[in-house]
Amino acid sequence: MNNRFQILITFAAIALFAITFGAFIVQAQPSERAVPEAASYKAVLGKSLDDTDVAGFIASNCTQPGSFRYCGAAGLALWVDANQTVRLVYLYLNDTEDIVAYKGELPFGLAPTDTMADVEYKLGGPVDVQAPQAGWKPGLPDEGYSRNLTYYWAIYERFGMTVIYNTPAANDKDATIHAIVVTE
Repeated sequence: MNNRFQILITFAAIALFAITFGAFIVQAQPSERAVPEAASYKAVLGKSLDDTDVAGFIASNCTQPGSFRYCGAAGLALWVDANQTVRLVYLYLNDTEDIVAYKGELPFGLAPTDTMADVEYKLGGPVDVQAPQAGWKPGLPDEGYSRNLTYYWAIYERFGMTVIYNTPAANDKDATIHAIVVTE
């Protein structure tokens, strides 16, 4: 009987140990659906690849070394100049097969669902506050073009930004933003 009692105590101790520490092990495992924290383009733009934060971001999110770093998990791509400084960040605003949509804050208060009319309003300003005909002047691009029959590129040099719309037409005010390119 003493032998059975020792076996019972051993099994009880193993069960108690498994229940107590098994919960910690289960809790420590990351969820498969965990969404990575949104990376900010501001954290890398204009910084050297030697910067600790930039190097860490690139090592965990981007493709192999070169002048163009594709960071699909973060929803952006980086262009690095000859001095190994990030000079341009391309923000993808739509999920694709290889890339997730950029989840960070967009420049100048823009939103992924903004139309061309919304963007021009947000980048505009008052015409003349003192005049009786005071109104709002739309923030038209400094330059614009369609490289192909799919997208219209509105270049805002004064803001260091290019907004790429999902239309080739410069006058389609209902077109939405496809991507944003931010330069230093």
